[in-house]
Amino acid sequence: MVQKSIKKDKFKNYYGSLIFMFLLIAITFYLLFKDTSITSLIPVINTINPIYLFIAFSMMCLFIIFEAYVIYIILKNLNIKVPFKKCIGYSFIGFYFSAITPSSSGGQPAQVYYMKKDNINISYSSLTLLIIAIVYQSVMLLYGLLMYLFKYTFIINNIRGIKWLLIYGVMINVFIIGFIFAAIFSKNLVGKFIKFIVELLSKFKIIKNTEYTLSKIDVHLDEYANGANYIKNNPLLIVKVLIVTVLQITAMYLVPYFIYKSFGLNTYGIIDVLSIQALLTIAVSSLPLPGAVGASESSFMILFKIFFSKELLLSAMLLSRVISFYAFLLLSSIITIIIHIKVNGRLKIQHSHLY
Repeated sequence: MVQKSIKKDKFKNYYGSLIFMFLLIAITFYLLFKDTSITSLIPVINTINPIYLFIAFSMMCLFIIFEAYVIYIILKNLNIKVPFKKCIGYSFIGFYFSAITPSSSGGQPAQVYYMKKDNINISYSSLTLLIIAIVYQSVMLLYGLLMYLFKYTFIINNIRGIKWLLIYGVMINVFIIGFIFAAIFSKNLVGKFIKFIVELLSKFKIIKNTEYTLSKIDVHLDEYANGANYIKNNPLLIVKVLIVTVLQITAMYLVPYFIYKSFGLNTYGIIDVLSIQALLTIAVSSLPLPGAVGASESSFMILFKIFFSKELLLSAMLLSRVISFYAFLLLSSIITIIIHIKVNGRLKIQHSHLY
């Protein structure tokens, strides 16, 4: 009964996040178009080179494929044979649930859920996704740092509009990475600290079920400890995951560059666009907004005005966000529904054979 109620609560949270995201989208697009007619963008969009739009879309396809490959190679290293096609499905599931939940919090639990349906042990799926999370967060932050150092003058002159948002993003990401590594390499110390926080919050009635919360935390800390041992014993695999993750993040960051090229613009180079996109992602990725909706659009309008003229900026932002987020939100939702139907159908058949 407890598990059923927990599952119902999770689905309610997903539905709530979905409604919140659509509300954010409505507000964002209202603010964007309150002084601009959509029809006024058509002449601009008609001048765009569709080849570059196709390349930009392909970059997002690579983003999904690279994550699928990382899932595939880690599971393979754990002696779990899973078809690569299924790993692509897990990647789409992760994209969809990350997109509709604040701070991308729903992606990995959903992936664990569907991996479990494919008879992949939760300890293995959790370990796989833990490694992916650690490497992804670290690469994203280091990518931004390297771009900041490499293009220091260019960036300093052009990020003033989101300075405090960027500082917030860096602080949150540093905290997350620091917490993960602390939990991995000093489980007892972090465990005591978290339990102190949970007990403190329970006194103020912020956390209602203290025992359940602490039991969940213990499970996660055990996962971190297993992750530490695995990382220590498989350094070559981690290097491979690191390389693929760099390619994955680069593919996503290249979307606005190919949008830039689609307008026939050549003033700025690929590194210029990558550097700004890297910092924009850090700034908005940790915000408690589904898909960073609203923040991503407004930050793009602030930062990318150095690349696009006033007449092109709104069209460029729309194309970039449609390709990098909205189109793949729709695609991943369709694929997730198909996978869900197939999984339920298979389980019903298996259940019927038992009787």
